[in-house]
Amino acid sequence: MTLLKRICWWTRRKSLKDLSADELKAAVAERYGRVASSPVEKFGFPVGRKFAESLGYDAVLLDSLPVGMWESFTGAGNPQPFVDARSGETLLDLGCGAGLDLLLYARRVGPAGRLFGLDLSEQMLAKARGNLERLGVRNVEWLHAAADAIPLPDQSVDLVTANGIFNLSPDKQAVMREIARVLKPGGRTIFAEIVLKSELPKEIRREIDDWFRCIGGALVQQNFLDRLQDCGLSNPQVLSLGRNARTGHELALCAVIRAEKPLSLAAC
Repeated sequence: MTLLKRICWWTRRKSLKDLSADELKAAVAERYGRVASSPVEKFGFPVGRKFAESLGYDAVLLDSLPVGMWESFTGAGNPQPFVDARSGETLLDLGCGAGLDLLLYARRVGPAGRLFGLDLSEQMLAKARGNLERLGVRNVEWLHAAADAIPLPDQSVDLVTANGIFNLSPDKQAVMREIARVLKPGGRTIFAEIVLKSELPKEIRREIDDWFRCIGGALVQQNFLDRLQDCGLSNPQVLSLGRNARTGHELALCAVIRAEKPLSLAAC
């Protein structure tokens, strides 16, 4: 048994409140690594093409792509209609998974653009790299890292996207600070995430599986927006709000959120 698997075996036997940030990250890397390598398993959250189509990803488009592009798809929702990536821009996708969203962004920024795909799982990164190389996308750089420690310079990115990464991150404000740091002044972040109508009962936040379902670490919607603002990301707003197969609990909603980096940034 590898060290990562031993950590995750122990993690599953502890309550969520007793897990350290490093243990949570190790558990996320292990679970989503399995989603990459064995997508037909049961994970307690939706995975694959049926889920992608239910979110509005076009079936004709998915037919044109390799199976590996969508079989491991798992996100909070579908940010695609709201992400205004433009030709020649530099874009960072946090938690890029097997690369479905990143491929669609690549088509928008074009060959003159620059893309970064970041993921905590080495297996997911390897799968995404293979998928995009197979489709001839060459202007992507791959980052094996956590979203709270992005290995990019300050003010280097026009647009930061994500699809369900915040609720898998132990320190959401660290992720927000990193987004603000790497964005160019006037840049923006547009992402999908599970938010709450009101606070969850404590019994819903007890197990590691609650974390994987993007419920254990979820924030009330206004709290989420306030934290973005506190970290210097201005004008945070909800562009879309609804339910899908990932919002199993009655208090959960999927939001597509946008915020901008102003010309001057005060650290939170």
